[in-house]
Amino acid sequence: MVAAVVSSYWVLLVCRLVTAVAQALFWAVMGPVAVGLFPPHVRGRVIGALSVGGSAALVLGVPGGTWLGQHTSWQVPFLVVGALAIPPLVLILTALPSTPPEESHAVRGVAPDTRRFAVVLAVTGLTVTGVFAGYTYISKFLVDESGFTESRVSTLLLVLGVTGIVSVTVYGRLLDRFPRATLTIPVTTQAVGLLGLYAAGGSKTVAVIMMVLLGASLGPVFMATQSQVMHFAPGRTETAIAANGAAFNTGVAAGALAGGLLLPVIGVRGTFLVGGLMTVAALALLLEEQFLSVGRTKAWSDAPRTAPADEDVYSER
Repeated sequence: MVAAVVSSYWVLLVCRLVTAVAQALFWAVMGPVAVGLFPPHVRGRVIGALSVGGSAALVLGVPGGTWLGQHTSWQVPFLVVGALAIPPLVLILTALPSTPPEESHAVRGVAPDTRRFAVVLAVTGLTVTGVFAGYTYISKFLVDESGFTESRVSTLLLVLGVTGIVSVTVYGRLLDRFPRATLTIPVTTQAVGLLGLYAAGGSKTVAVIMMVLLGASLGPVFMATQSQVMHFAPGRTETAIAANGAAFNTGVAAGALAGGLLLPVIGVRGTFLVGGLMTVAALALLLEEQFLSVGRTKAWSDAPRTAPADEDVYSER
């Protein structure tokens, strides 16, 4: 709300940095806190519900804030957002249990595994860098390559956002039952979407289909990686989620930078090729890890045992 009542660029910049830090801390803490309120077997479903809220906020918040600013003044959206933050703050202070973090089952990973944790972080970084290498310039692509008008592009972006909300809702309900598939499938559809736009994006029909695939990919990928880093966290889950968030944000910046550098060299279509190849690399890394994991699980199951061991659902699916 401070940003709405000042006119200094530097104060606005500080406000933006403070907001960014607060958002990063919120997402790092929110997951373990929310998961800790429910039984362990619905952990994925809880993360899915949180992701639906985040996706809906992005789809509705950006155009809503833009519209409000255009019809009033640029300060009004800041005031509205600040005012909307007050009820959740009161609700958290009054209704959220004050259980010490160490007493929650969500404070540590279910099956700590440093190697798997590193693989998930790498998948996050590669997929996000890949998608934003092209997606940063999606409007230019749809106008220059696919032949859509600028007004139609806005509608397509809305469709992409709504598709993201629906896909996160669907995948979120499957996280606990199929933890591997809910990451592998959206990474695959993202690769198909990016490479499909490169190969046949000149067709409006193909472009729309590929846009839907992209919309159905990015949100579920991040949601699934959030779930898996909490599962495999070698330390505290807050740190694991913060690391995954850092990989995501680094990927956004790196993808936009890479796309900007490549744009004058290989054109906007080429940025989608590069993004698709990076996503294919992430998929290959993910499949290799799963193949090796299945091999280790088989060797473990074939070995003689004198006592039962805990079952890792990630090794069975």
